[in-house]
Amino acid sequence: MGRNDDNSLLLNFRRLPSNRRLILTALFTAAAATIYLLESFIPKLLPFMKLGLANIIPLILITNKNYREALLVTIAKILLGGFITGTLFSPTTFLSLSGGLIALIIMIIAYKLPLNFSIIGVSIAGAVSHNIGQLLAVRLILIREDEIFYLTPLLIIMGMITGIITGYIAYLVVSRIKNGRR
Repeated sequence: MGRNDDNSLLLNFRRLPSNRRLILTALFTAAAATIYLLESFIPKLLPFMKLGLANIIPLILITNKNYREALLVTIAKILLGGFITGTLFSPTTFLSLSGGLIALIIMIIAYKLPLNFSIIGVSIAGAVSHNIGQLLAVRLILIREDEIFYLTPLLIIMGMITGIITGYIAYLVVSRIKNGRR
């Protein structure tokens, strides 16, 4: 088995024994949780808006058909991030989970559609749906006024911008792994 074969196993979990798949899932989870926490130190344009860089990891998993692992990483990074930041039982974690799970579902659908979305296109779909999912959750549990939807255009635009950034970084990471460069 050559070096490129070893690298492609990082992206194709189905060919791995279950113990190695579990170890790689744990490593991807640790990476996503670390990015999630580090991102909290980046200044935000708006108090409720993050870049979503931790979504690079689930995006890489989805575009390599590791859907179950993407789900596990998504849930684990949000719960670990909430636990470490002390917001586990707060609306923040609930909103992250609602946006993250909706984004995950939409990214999987976008990837599986016969439209051949690129990793950047899948990322944009995920980022926009994450923002819309969080907006709906805010409307349901926190702000019971329809005026909250005035934020929709801003959240769509910001989702497109952050989706491009996240998707491009994911593209670069996947390219490096597939080409065997470190």
